[in-house]
Amino acid sequence: MPRSPEPLMGTEQDVIGARVGAFVVDYVLSFLVAMGGGFLLAILFRSEVATILGVVLTYCAYFVLLEGLYGQTIGKRLLGVVVVKRDGSPCTMGASVVRNLLRIVDGILNYVVGLVVMLITDERQRIGDLAADTVVVRTR
Repeated sequence: MPRSPEPLMGTEQDVIGARVGAFVVDYVLSFLVAMGGGFLLAILFRSEVATILGVVLTYCAYFVLLEGLYGQTIGKRLLGVVVVKRDGSPCTMGASVVRNLLRIVDGILNYVVGLVVMLITDERQRIGDLAADTVVVRTR
């Protein structure tokens, strides 16, 4: 994936549907990647703990690395949205770590918490975005 495309600032009001669609794509892809990571560690270490650790770390790495390096996961790229800092600068690895660590909170009740927070914030940010000072906007 090349560097993130140019963000179209001021479009965060218009991205909820794209974010939900991107999440569905990313959920499936990250699950498959995580299973692959767990399977690989299961073969290498023949340990249940290594398998579980591999699944969890690979799942987390999918989101953290893609958003930290490119501002987009595969789902976000397909649906034309990008994660940026609120000032429009590219998402950093640190911001990606923060926003994705808080998936634990946003994901309560199958992401109902994240969706409700997006609906009530002016810039359609979930808790992870608020903490990381990021927004999701359309791309040019």
